[in-house]
This record gives sequence, C-alpha cells and structure tokens, in this order.
Amino acid sequence: MKLAVIAVGRSMPPPVRDLVADYRQRLVRLGGVALIEVAEARRVVDDPAHQQLGLVWEAKRIRAQIPSPATLIPLDSSGRNLSSTQLAAQLDLWRQQTETVCFLIGGPDGLHPDLLTAAPWSLSLGAMTFPHMLVRVLLLEQLYRAHTIVQRIPYHR
Repeated sequence: MKLAVIAVGRSMPPPVRDLVADYRQRLVRLGGVALIEVAEARRVVDDPAHQQLGLVWEAKRIRAQIPSPATLIPLDSSGRNLSSTQLAAQLDLWRQQTETVCFLIGGPDGLHPDLLTAAPWSLSLGAMTFPHMLVRVLLLEQLYRAHTIVQRIPYHR
C-alpha cells in the first residue's frame, strides 16, 4: 500500500519543514509517503463568494494530483475522530484492500465540499483549530505512529 498526502500551500517556515522532513524520513523505513503540495488560492477579500471560488480553484489542483486508483481520506473537523490504535487498525485494513490511500489537507478555508463527499469518510484530528501547515506534521506523526503500532516497533506508549 502506498500513502500520499496532498496538501494545499507550499510555504512553510524552517521548523515546520524540518519536522515534515523528519517524519517523512522515518516513514521511508516503513514504506514511505508521498507529499504533494498544491498552490493555495489567493485570498484578497474576506468575501464568501470569493472564498468559494478559492475552494473551487484549490479542489481542481488537488484532483489533478490524486493518484488513480486511490482511497481518499480528507481531513475535516467534522470527520471521524480516531485514536492512534484505531488509525493503525484502519491502515492495516487499507493495506489489504487498496493500492493507495490519499489524505487531503485543505488550506485555511478547508476543502471544497465535493472533495469531502467523494470520500468514503473523512478524518478529524480533533475539535481544535490548527494552522494548516502544522496539520501535515500532526498527520505524518500519526501515520508513523500507526505504522509502528502495526509493526510492533516500540514508539507508541
């Protein structure tokens, strides 16, 4: 099974880039993860119509990067809230069922609703709001943790 993360936004400060690189390197030993970044729509005005156009623009770029075939798992605050061991069990199940699992991380305005409804379900990292660039780090760490749980590598306590 291949893992991919498609994330909106390319600019990350060095500490975040370093954490992303660290977890990607850890995941290489466990199968690796592709990190695909797409440009964020320009936000010029705080207007719902303009925001919707930005989401459409970002969704088009995300769709262009989705590997085929792939199981899509968008990250969304209204998604399933899994424990680390539940995510590990789900990854183990996906390993048997699908070729690629592709996690989608939206920009500051989230993901277009069409991307949410195109997936079997969405994943939540909790009820709190996080800067979208940190969501990459949180997701990669949880994917690493899940792999270590499945493979019984002493990391998860």
